[in-house]
Amino acid sequence: MKEITEDILYKKFHHFRYKCPPDITDLVFLEIEKDYIGRYNYLAELKSQETVNKSIEKYIKSYWKLKKVGVCNTPKCKLLTSYTKHSN
Repeated sequence: MKEITEDILYKKFHHFRYKCPPDITDLVFLEIEKDYIGRYNYLAELKSQETVNKSIEKYIKSYWKLKKVGVCNTPKCKLLTSYTKHSN
């Protein structure tokens, strides 16, 4: 999922690089849900959904060197029950 996450951040959200919205995790997962759900489901079956989600979230944070700014318990994406908000 690292490659997919990087692809989404670079191609879809590059304009957020220096002004990242706190819901970037939700936005990335919405893209995964829309365009990469097959690959996501395959990896979630191999490892676990929680493991896959944590690795994606960790990669989002490290890709742009973001910091934690809170928690969201009402994500738009159905793949998440909550997520850590990040920003620059």
